Amino acid sequence: MRIRTRLLLAMVGIHCLLSVMVGSVAWALVERAQRRQAEASAASIAHVIAAGGFALNDAVLSRMRALTGQDFLVLADTAPVQPGTVRVAAAGLPGTVIVVNVQTPERAKASRLVLAGTVLLAGVGTLLFALAAWRIARGFAQPLEVLAASARTLASGEWQQAVPEVGVAEVRDLARELEVMRARLVDLTTQLRRQEHLPTLGMFTATIAHEVRNPLSAVRLAVQMLGRRHPDEVSIPLIEIELERLDLTVDELLGYAKGMSISPVAVDLRPLAEDVVRLLRRQADHQDVVLVVQGGGQVTADPRRLRQLLLNLVLNGIQALREGGTVTITVADRRLVVADDGPGVAPAVIPQLFMPFVSGRPDGTGLGLSLAQRIAEAHGARLSHEANQPRGARFVLQWGTTQP
Repeated sequence: MRIRTRLLLAMVGIHCLLSVMVGSVAWALVERAQRRQAEASAASIAHVIAAGGFALNDAVLSRMRALTGQDFLVLADTAPVQPGTVRVAAAGLPGTVIVVNVQTPERAKASRLVLAGTVLLAGVGTLLFALAAWRIARGFAQPLEVLAASARTLASGEWQQAVPEVGVAEVRDLARELEVMRARLVDLTTQLRRQEHLPTLGMFTATIAHEVRNPLSAVRLAVQMLGRRHPDEVSIPLIEIELERLDLTVDELLGYAKGMSISPVAVDLRPLAEDVVRLLRRQADHQDVVLVVQGGGQVTADPRRLRQLLLNLVLNGIQALREGGTVTITVADRRLVVADDGPGVAPAVIPQLFMPFVSGRPDGTGLGLSLAQRIAEAHGARLSHEANQPRGARFVLQWGTTQP
């Protein structure tokens, strides 16, 4: 049975019980008042008869009944007590009692009024109590049912649906606590899945880094020698830039394999962002993408790791703009924002966006954003995704007020 149904039945039941109690008390008070009135009438009749010295014949008693309006009898005190009557000893008439019948038409009328009032009170009160129960159910019981449904959803393992803030006061506080618990479960599950991937990912990345780093060093040395021999060759700086990007990629792989360590110093974010734009300018031009840096600010961070993070975010934006567009890097104190005007992130990918091997592109590896988040966490910062308006994706790297 639902809470609102139980609440309605309970309130109506309590009201009916109270109505019966009020009716019983009213009935008792009417009965008591009528008996007292009958006793007073019997005493007056006995006093008149005794004081007047009247003979107790039928004519005198008939005349007394007409004058007093009471239906009474004069009996010996040994006569049996009749139900619905009041007996009063007649002063001055030893062995005689005056018996007055209480069950009069006035008593019947009063009883009908008490019964009608009780029924009316019960009927009108039931409607009012039902309305009150409905309003209470709407503000209390119904939100509890919504929270119960959310709790069942959480218990079933479905943690992506947020717990709505419903109800008032304590119920709303309960909803907030359930939402905090749900968010914590989501975070713990995400961390657990990430930890499950790390051992395999570590072996994989360590192998690649080992196989790539030695040939990369040899190629870089050869390019440097060519640059000294042919200083006017314009393609050599381009090759060096691409080798630098490749070296950063190897560092990313080693970051997964060996764990994330940082050496924080004061960093000017504007030059760092412009350096990332320099490294990615050729690829951006090839895809007809405009890279824009705006603002300025500083932060305490590891510049090499921070450049890795920003490189991944900007590269992610460039790759999302397959038909051209703009990637904007906005810099402020303890804050970096990378936004593009592309198609945005698919809704199905968003819950697992920062997990390893999860990508919204068929040709994506799913490691760039995962590494970016690890770098952010190592710095005590928060990396989050937002929908860019009117279209595109927006990634925000935000430090707290206290630097790590």
